[in-house]
Amino acid sequence: METMERYFYDGQFLKCFNDAILQQNSENAQMATQFLNVFSKYEYEKFPKVTKTVTQSIERANETYPELDEVEQIRSIKDEERFSNAIKQLEEDAKNANDERKAQSFFIQGHLFLMAHHYDESVHCFMQAVKHNPNKALYYGFAGQTMNRFNWSPFDVMVYIERAIELDEHNARWQWNKALVLTQLYKDLQVEAFLENALMAIEKAMKLCRADQVTLRNGIDSTLENLKEYLF
Repeated sequence: METMERYFYDGQFLKCFNDAILQQNSENAQMATQFLNVFSKYEYEKFPKVTKTVTQSIERANETYPELDEVEQIRSIKDEERFSNAIKQLEEDAKNANDERKAQSFFIQGHLFLMAHHYDESVHCFMQAVKHNPNKALYYGFAGQTMNRFNWSPFDVMVYIERAIELDEHNARWQWNKALVLTQLYKDLQVEAFLENALMAIEKAMKLCRADQVTLRNGIDSTLENLKEYLF
């Protein structure tokens, strides 16, 4: 199997796309063209690029991250005027703060929209967080996870999960999400290679999941049981 194919069936669509561009004039030109045609509508060439190395956040046992503390702080405000002012500050930060604060503001707004069942707005905010700070796996991961939850195309979703894993390969959640998207690709396209790689991703998620991550472990175990149904 050629490198492009390995990338493709492993859900590494950005790597497949970049390899296909490089091989347009090689002996694999026909395959490269086929992949580029598949990817053309998704505009991978515009996908944010990592600009620097940063320390990635570690998921807590209760499935939260330090970046989510601000969400709970805002939600705990009981006074209507104070709450309104907090939201206005978020919106102001998203417009006029530095890029890191803009990204965090969009990330917080994404969760608030998600909790209010405004799903399109939530995804938009997570994507904006990635745009303004393309170096945090957390932003990519939540963008991809939310998109997948609300049935976006796997070709939209997977590049966010792919980048989250690239930036934080030891996070069990992103490996779990990779398995979920690969499983959907298997269902859609009926190609065994997607299922094989989904199984490898879920096995990796199981190894990376810490003992204290009980809720995440339950989700991973449930996905593994569902995957087993396709093997018999």
